[in-house]
Amino acid sequence: IITPQTHPEYTNEAGEAFNGFSFADLGSEGLFLGMVTAIIAVRVAVWVEQKGWVIKLPEGVPPMVMQSFSSLIPAFFAISFFFLTRIVFSFTSYEYANEFIYAQLQTPLMGLGRSAFFPVIYQVSSSLFWFFGINGPAVTNTVFGPISTALTYENLAVYQEAGVTADLPNIYTSSFSNFFGNYGGGGSTLSLVIMMVFFAKSQRLKQLSRLSLLPGVFGINEMVIYGVPIVLNPVMIIPFMLVPMMNISLAYGATYFGIIPRTFGLSIPWTTPIFFSGWLATGSLRASFFQLFLLGL
Repeated sequence: IITPQTHPEYTNEAGEAFNGFSFADLGSEGLFLGMVTAIIAVRVAVWVEQKGWVIKLPEGVPPMVMQSFSSLIPAFFAISFFFLTRIVFSFTSYEYANEFIYAQLQTPLMGLGRSAFFPVIYQVSSSLFWFFGINGPAVTNTVFGPISTALTYENLAVYQEAGVTADLPNIYTSSFSNFFGNYGGGGSTLSLVIMMVFFAKSQRLKQLSRLSLLPGVFGINEMVIYGVPIVLNPVMIIPFMLVPMMNISLAYGATYFGIIPRTFGLSIPWTTPIFFSGWLATGSLRASFFQLFLLGL
């Protein structure tokens, strides 16, 4: 309802404006608006339902039929809200909610995401939450996730248009964060596990390293975080926070100076093992060997 469907800047030979949806509005540029719309639509529908403004049918009516009718009025209010929103924006200089959200919210946040400090702040925040036993990315991604996703889709759109010769706009993407900041899970503990396998004098840590090595290769390290433990450990939290900062800073510098390519923006599972993930994310084995260099460092 609120997405532009008329585009005067695009006309045919007869001078008629293009009517329909733009891929740009439904892609990375419309990502934040899609999130905001989803949140508001659900809130409006739930508010109406809690007020009891629903169609009630007698007992004996099949549940699917009853649910269909009970959702009509909440859906009507949600639709009406966005219809009024479209009318309000038509009287402003932005004309559409898309333009307002992109200019006032998404563009500044994406500008923040392009700074060299953004990935470091993300790594520090995620590691700090783990120290208290809280899944760091699960918390920080509520703030950082939409920004990195928008940057990722922007790279993907450019790559799809220009291919391998594309001049990708962003260094920091979801793939960059997943595959150049942490190896073996939060805190980049795969190197710690490898050291425990070969050099730990404690039988408890040796046994723990054998159990956690294979999951660690695939980025799962709860065994290490709660078993070493990292949680509430004032000694271990120092490398746990500093190693991801080192990794992401060196990777950012290596990408900036062209030592490794920028990530395409392709959707690759975060559990993809080291070496393979670097190659799949960038299309270059240089990135894979750079990952091994960081692991050794």
